Amino acid sequence: THTHSLSHSHTHYCNNILFHHLELKMSMFRLGQTLVSRTLNGVSRNVVRQNSQRPPIRSHLGRGGPISWKSLVAMLTIGAGVVYYFDGERKKMESQVKKRTQKSAGRPKLGGPFELFNTEKETVTEKTFQGKWHLLYFGFTFCPDVCPEELEKMAEVVNAVEKEKGEDTLTPIFISVDPDRDSAEKIKQYVNDFHPKMIGLTGSHDQIKHICKQFRVYYSRPEADPSNPDYLVDHSIIQYLMAPDGAFVAYYGQNTTAENETKSILDHMNTYTPA
Repeated sequence: THTHSLSHSHTHYCNNILFHHLELKMSMFRLGQTLVSRTLNGVSRNVVRQNSQRPPIRSHLGRGGPISWKSLVAMLTIGAGVVYYFDGERKKMESQVKKRTQKSAGRPKLGGPFELFNTEKETVTEKTFQGKWHLLYFGFTFCPDVCPEELEKMAEVVNAVEKEKGEDTLTPIFISVDPDRDSAEKIKQYVNDFHPKMIGLTGSHDQIKHICKQFRVYYSRPEADPSNPDYLVDHSIIQYLMAPDGAFVAYYGQNTTAENETKSILDHMNTYTPA
């Protein structure tokens, strides 16, 4: 609750700054319009005054009078430039406010601090992967069909994204929810069968329970039974896309094709801005 309150306050504070900035920009825009309007009105009055004091056919506009054609064109050009600039700034700020509002309102809060260990038995936290886009999948190495299918799809997506964005732009991560059977050595061999860059993680039961809660991952394993070593673990079938700043961005279910997932990830990479 405290974390949610802080996140909400931070979002509210950022939005307030953006709205005040937008209000300032719009005030400057209206000032620019007023200056142009007053300039044109002044020119009009001067021309009328001059014409009323001289014969109609002997206008001095552009012939050494107080208002020349060059100065008139210059004022109009400057005024139009001011209006164009501030109108563009107004639209830009409105777009940023809209994007941030939609992001804060439409993105569920998933992820958070965790601590696991990799296949080299080194401690890994959520900060380990900051700076890179990464995909998370929760499963277990004894899974007969679903996990292999999802990890093959993940590998295909990673290769497709790297083809567009370059090497090491998306890191695939497999997290075991079956620490009793999935040792570091077992996981290392397992992930290497799908992609050479895939990272395997696991931890204690408490650590796995904690990270699954952070990502709202469902999993259910039977009680340990020596007579049934081939038990199955029921679990969510979802891939989670995480941004370089560690924020959750999107998730992809079993029915999402590799092509659609790749397109979605590339779109997020091209448009994402930190909250």
